[in-house]
Amino acid sequence: MAPMPRERIPERGVLVLAYGHKRYRRQAHSLALSLQRHSPGLHRTLVTDDIRCAAAEAYDAVIEVEDGQTDDCRLKLSLDTFAPYARTLYLDADALAVRPIEPIFDLFDRSDVGVVGQDIPEDHPEPWYGDVAAMCRVAGTAWLPKCNSGLILLRSTEVTRQVFARARQLANQYEDLGLHPFRGGIADEPLLAIALAEQDLHSQDLTAVASATPIGISGVLRVDTLAGSCVFAKQGTEVQPALIHFAADYSSDYRLAGAHYRRERLALRLSQRMGLPDRAARLAAGLRFGLQCAVFNTWIRVAGRAPRDPSGIFVATASPPVEAVQ
Repeated sequence: MAPMPRERIPERGVLVLAYGHKRYRRQAHSLALSLQRHSPGLHRTLVTDDIRCAAAEAYDAVIEVEDGQTDDCRLKLSLDTFAPYARTLYLDADALAVRPIEPIFDLFDRSDVGVVGQDIPEDHPEPWYGDVAAMCRVAGTAWLPKCNSGLILLRSTEVTRQVFARARQLANQYEDLGLHPFRGGIADEPLLAIALAEQDLHSQDLTAVASATPIGISGVLRVDTLAGSCVFAKQGTEVQPALIHFAADYSSDYRLAGAHYRRERLALRLSQRMGLPDRAARLAAGLRFGLQCAVFNTWIRVAGRAPRDPSGIFVATASPPVEAVQ
């Protein structure tokens, strides 16, 4: 498959990256199945290094990239070059839709690049990929749009292209910025945050309704992709997002934290691909992974936190941050 001719591309659609390790293509397939169920009319484009993978069949258009890409987030800094729609909703592959996601397009303000999160001040007491004050000095602002780049709304504008071009430029200065390594490479979020701040683009607090990760979960996780429900407490606040982003260990194939993702992935495959009735698909997936999910939720009830904190995925750098990098 190949990208659709420009005149046939819808005004809005979803963009997903899946390259490198095969698990990312499996995740992209599961995401597509959830979108087929809840937003069947929404156009989907996949960017991958294996256009013959099973996931490609679940997308309306496929863009091929060279193989050999690393597991870090550098390719995400080129989203503007892949985005085929006037309004492109980028989603990380390890997300699942639990209800129609078309309303998300209208939740954002008119910003050229929309990200979910909260602005943090330069005197933020905790580091975020590095020293927040140092990143603010680079951006020339007193604040930084702390965001989760698992969901980004891109409008096809010159400002959008400037934001991503600047982020790519900053990537070449990653170590000089004193930022923490991520998966042995670079993290895209602090670079995008600096580039967004330079354009006076802010984070938008849409976690409760748009997309949320279970990182920071403080209550049991209740999700049923087939029935269209998802609710959990995140840092003490109840969220009911249209997309649940199973980031870090929450999409693991072997850790306890990934039990709910494995259950929902199987239920979707049984229902959407094999045609089982929802009740049968839910029962089969529950028999396979229900005990693991129950153990996870019991741990949350007793300990008040996840059995392992998947957010501790950064390796602190020994180098102090520079005062400013232009």
